[in-house]
Amino acid sequence: MSQYHQPVMLRETLDLLITDAAGVYVDGTLGGGGHTAAVLERVRGEGGRVIAFDADAGAIAHAAERFAGPDGALADGSLVTRQAYFRQACEMLREEGIRPTGVLLDLGVSSRQLDSDQIGLSYRLTMPLDMRFDPESGAPSAREIVNRRTPEEIATLLRTYGEEPAAWKIATSIASARSGRPIETTTDLRGIIEAIIPQKFLMATLSRVFQALRIAVNDELGELEDALDAYADLLRVGGRLVILTYHSLEDRIVKDTFREEARSCICPPEFPVCRCDKVQRLRVLTRKPVLPSDDEVALNPRARSAKLRAAEKVGSDDRDARSSSPSRNH
Repeated sequence: MSQYHQPVMLRETLDLLITDAAGVYVDGTLGGGGHTAAVLERVRGEGGRVIAFDADAGAIAHAAERFAGPDGALADGSLVTRQAYFRQACEMLREEGIRPTGVLLDLGVSSRQLDSDQIGLSYRLTMPLDMRFDPESGAPSAREIVNRRTPEEIATLLRTYGEEPAAWKIATSIASARSGRPIETTTDLRGIIEAIIPQKFLMATLSRVFQALRIAVNDELGELEDALDAYADLLRVGGRLVILTYHSLEDRIVKDTFREEARSCICPPEFPVCRCDKVQRLRVLTRKPVLPSDDEVALNPRARSAKLRAAEKVGSDDRDARSSSPSRNH
């Protein structure tokens, strides 16, 4: 795998994810195939298999080249790839009755996407301002958002998804610029921001603005919330859900969801006896997020903001037997 990009915290991810080499593992974010390749290395020959999803058709095509055997089967039949984002992937698994042993979601944009950038994810290259992981999805592109949304809507988007301090200033500048001609490319948008943001803050601002548009275009946070709920249900007992996040919005959703799914009661504190129907579905394995080492960050600066969290599916034997006791367990 040396000729390919090394995934972030690979050893830590695999140690948390793989509990049974004969199991079924889902890589919900195929990307360049780094995690998929590493999981396959541990489970091939042991009866295990991997189902890898990605919304980007380019990632599926890349995997067909990377993992194809002489007979055309991917990884000797141990790997299946499908084009789907989180919600659709969960629907496919549910329809086929597949209960994974482990699920991995690496929420960072893949290096392959950023480096080749065919959909305008990077402000460093001149590309059409699209940003849709799947341009055939029918969702509004980033170009449509910056040219058609009101300044108030754009400012809200930048604050919500980019936590951008200059959201209103940028939104009004976008509205002013588009009155002359449409904003068509990543360079057009960068130029608007360069004209109003001091140089020392420029790179951070560009990163936040492009992040916010990408998240909005692909409904990334909504997709993530729905996927966490679905996988908490789909996982087999003892199965692991392992998530790599790269900004605070994603990490907060994962942390809060894991905490909520680890609770067995949500009754108000004044209730002496549990009356809710809450069922614990997960046990948190990482009390605090696992962070990359200084050595890894030095080798791969993109790892700097990464956080790794993991949880395990619990079954009836691990839940509180409420019917046998009137006491509560918060």
